[in-house]
Amino acid sequence: MPQDKRPALYDEKLNFFRNLILQARLAWLLFRDPRVPLWLKALPVGALAYLVMPLDVMPDAFPILGQLDDLAVVLLGFSTFISLCPADVVDEHLQSLKSPADWKVEPRGDTAPEPEHKPETIVIDGTFTDAPEPPESAE
Repeated sequence: MPQDKRPALYDEKLNFFRNLILQARLAWLLFRDPRVPLWLKALPVGALAYLVMPLDVMPDAFPILGQLDDLAVVLLGFSTFISLCPADVVDEHLQSLKSPADWKVEPRGDTAPEPEHKPETIVIDGTFTDAPEPPESAE
């Protein structure tokens, strides 16, 4: 049996919701990448279009089941989209999402430079009392 060379999309170190966010960001990056074929980009668009379609497999009138089928179609559409994208492009974007150590924060031009000598912090200790109420004027 041939070994699958596709990158692992589920990171065991992260919890379910962090993985869900990671996959959503990955799908967004893949959707914007010009190396992904245009016909493949129709999958997530179709999955999101299912949310607003008036025809539904399970009508939303049923309290929980109506929303679960919408969620299942969207998750299935996005995971199919990611799995059909070129493996090297998926791996490239996945590595860029997983390695925040490579991120650089560059100062903007309009920020003032930090002073070389920071002034010493002065703490004033005291108590707080409410101001007395003004006396009522007699009319």
